[in-house]
Amino acid sequence: MKKRLTDIVRCPVCIGRLTLHVARETAAADAGGADIEEGFLACSGCGLLYPVIAGVPRLIRNAYEEYSAFYQQHREMISRIGGQEALSKRIDALPPSMFDRRSNESFGLQWQMHQYDDHTWFKDDDNLRKNEFLDSMGLRAEDLRGRLLLDAGCGNGNLTGSVAHYGAEIVGMDLSLSIERAHQNRARFAGAQAGNVHFVQGNVMEPPFAPETFDHIHTSGVLHHTPSTERAFASFLRLGRPGGRVYVQLYRRREAWVRIINQILRSITTRMPVRMLYQLCYLMVPAHTFLVGIVARLRGERSPLPAFSRRERAISMFDHFSPKYQYRYTPEQVRAMFEGAGLLSVRDVTFENEARHMVAFLGEKPETACVESAAS
Repeated sequence: MKKRLTDIVRCPVCIGRLTLHVARETAAADAGGADIEEGFLACSGCGLLYPVIAGVPRLIRNAYEEYSAFYQQHREMISRIGGQEALSKRIDALPPSMFDRRSNESFGLQWQMHQYDDHTWFKDDDNLRKNEFLDSMGLRAEDLRGRLLLDAGCGNGNLTGSVAHYGAEIVGMDLSLSIERAHQNRARFAGAQAGNVHFVQGNVMEPPFAPETFDHIHTSGVLHHTPSTERAFASFLRLGRPGGRVYVQLYRRREAWVRIINQILRSITTRMPVRMLYQLCYLMVPAHTFLVGIVARLRGERSPLPAFSRRERAISMFDHFSPKYQYRYTPEQVRAMFEGAGLLSVRDVTFENEARHMVAFLGEKPETACVESAAS
């Protein structure tokens, strides 16, 4: 992480400011300054400590549980900052985290299996998705110069890093361990602009940022995988500044007969060990491709899947059948969510090449009036 990131991040528990304590750093590889590889971020409000591991701040409420070995390794440093006993008491007093371990493991494995020369959801990442970002946000390249953006649920970080080429500073947040790989490859995506790309492990239900931090906010294929899409939307929405763009992409509601079959299958697959399920998905690719083709013909569509690799198809299946939570919406429901939150210029911006499975909307936060919480 860059020291600049401390100006942006906050404690996910109390939104207090965070002070950086460095255990290990490396010399600057770009204009952004030194890279902090290990250390802690100490909250000035509640006193909690969040680790920086492999260059990524782990700003999740249950960091102590997830990274207990790192805390033990740095006991002396913790004692200098505030003491292990005091920290343990503060951690014990925390309410339970909104942490979905199943989805965390699923997406971590999914992005581990995904290779950077693969197509993400059957698209050319280096060209199509980068240009689609501008269209989906309703912005020109020059509109992003000098702006601060959030990509919530950034996955492998490819799209996040590529947006920096437009002159933006951007933070990619993801709950899964895919965030480590995204950080390691940021120079591959952003090139000379890598210093303006930050990656944070965080939970969109408990985002580690202060309200109204970002000029524009973007989340694609994420909120429907949380315990409550509406609560996640409300948390996400608070992070955008007045006048900023808000983009959300969700799964589209399917026909009743497809939905019922999927619910039956998911009642089994979401209980399977994630690695076992991935292997099953890989084995079932030919049968699944055949069935998808039949469904497409019943709908009067052309064959929906181009000739991509078996691994890419297996990853797509795994993405559908593994996460614990998966909610689907109609365009009318998403529009109502946006308008109910007080967003302006609300419009359906779903791309034709995604309309079979996804629905995407864009809105703007009012310049003056506060946006009403979507959860109210």
